[in-house]
This record gives sequence, C-alpha cells and structure tokens, in this order.
Amino acid sequence: MGDQIYIQGHAAPGPYARAYLEGRLSLEQIMHFRQEVGGTGLSSYPHPRLMPDFWENPTVSMGLGPLSSVCQARFFRYLHLRGLADTSSSRVWCFIGDGEMDEPETIYAIARAGYERLNNLVMVVNCNYQRLDGPVRGNSKVIQEFEGIFRGAGFDCIKLIWGDAWNDLVDNDHDGKLIEVLERTPDGDCQRYAAKQDGSLVRREIFEANGLGDRVAHLSDDELLSAFMLPGGHDHKKIYAAMSQAAKNAEAGGRPTVILAGAPRKLALGGWKP
Repeated sequence: MGDQIYIQGHAAPGPYARAYLEGRLSLEQIMHFRQEVGGTGLSSYPHPRLMPDFWENPTVSMGLGPLSSVCQARFFRYLHLRGLADTSSSRVWCFIGDGEMDEPETIYAIARAGYERLNNLVMVVNCNYQRLDGPVRGNSKVIQEFEGIFRGAGFDCIKLIWGDAWNDLVDNDHDGKLIEVLERTPDGDCQRYAAKQDGSLVRREIFEANGLGDRVAHLSDDELLSAFMLPGGHDHKKIYAAMSQAAKNAEAGGRPTVILAGAPRKLALGGWKP
C-alpha cells in the first residue's frame, strides 16, 4: 500500500496549482477556486465528498487532519501486524498549521501517536506565525513551544528555522552567542524585521546590539536581509533534508516524527501575505 497525505487546508492551492500544471485541472476550475456552485469550481479545503476524484482525506475543521492521520497510522499498523496487508513501507504525512495546534483534537492526537510509538507517522507543522484571528503570540517562540509539546508526547523533533544562507554564521558560532541571541528573539520581532525589509535594522538589533557586528561585517545589508528572508521552511534544500531524515526515522523504527518548519509571513499593506 502507498502513503496517505493529509493536507493543511490553507495549503490546498498548492496541490491545485500542481494539478493544473499537470493537466489534471482546467483553467476554468482554477478560476473558480472557492466557488463550487455549479460543479466547476474547487473546494476551499480538501474534502473527498465535494471533490471525490481529487481528495482522499478531509482535513481542516477543528483538528480533523491531525486526529485522522493518527487513526490512519494506527490502521496501517493494525493491517500489518495481523497480516491483512503489507503496510510496512506505508507512511502517513500530516501537514498542520500552527494555528491548528490550538485545537484540542490536535493535542490529543499527538499524545496518542507518541504513546503507541507510531513511527509510520510524520507531522509537518507550518509555523507561519499566523492564526485565523491574527498573529501568534508575538512575545514568545512558537517553534520552541511546539517542540516541548511534541517531545513530551514522545516524538522525534526536526526543526527548520534558518535557511541555507545561515549555515556559515551558525558553523562559526563557536561560543554559542549567536544561537543564544536568535533563541531569545521573539516571533513578534521576527515578523517586524520581515515587514520592514531593512537589512540595516537586522544588523543593528540582532548583531550590533549584542556585540556580534563583526560576524556579519562581510555581508552587505541586502545580503543580510536576503538571508533573513529565507527561513528553513522556505529553503528547498532544508525541506528535502528534513523529510529525508523523517523517512529514515520511520525506517529505523522507534517513534513518530514532527518537522517544525519556520515559514513566517510578512506584513504588507492590505493584510498578511506569504
């Protein structure tokens, strides 16, 4: 049997765009996204009843995706242990938004997955610092918050925070001061830097204010801003490495895996945008 994928609702345009490029959806359907009346449109969220030829699993509503993905992983395990089907290579990939992590069903789901050591389950949390009613708690670090929850539930945790451009800076952080500064920079400030799009601001407040100006002296303001604006969750190399490691964790057995992908949005005129 193959893998099962539970797509985060607000990520539905991604699969729709790919399906259009592959010729599986028409331009008319794409132009009627969220306008299903008449049968030519695309549903806002993944739903097999509304689109039986496209979606296999319903997600979104009140933690339905995370809860269903755990049930699916348990069912794969059940089929394999009883010799009913070979699901030894089947994986369940569940994509969740950081706002969806507020749902009690999500928290219950991960506790059950850890308790039963469902190593065939990989959850990917899109940490874009945005919930339905506004930004996440800007005076904290949402990825660190989730790491504590998932590790406490028995998950292996992979964090995608900084993109490839930060590798040299982190590798040369021999005294750990840069990591310390980054760890105490709250999400609200990260959003502010992304909104301002000012490399000199990043230089002043993150590096120079903490006595680390010499570490980025070789970078221009534009280069520094470019590095800051490419978080781990937007870096295709880091994403591939994280998913590859998650698959290896599943093969090795043991515990379920979560990937916490930092992918902040920037604030612009007219509201939030990716």
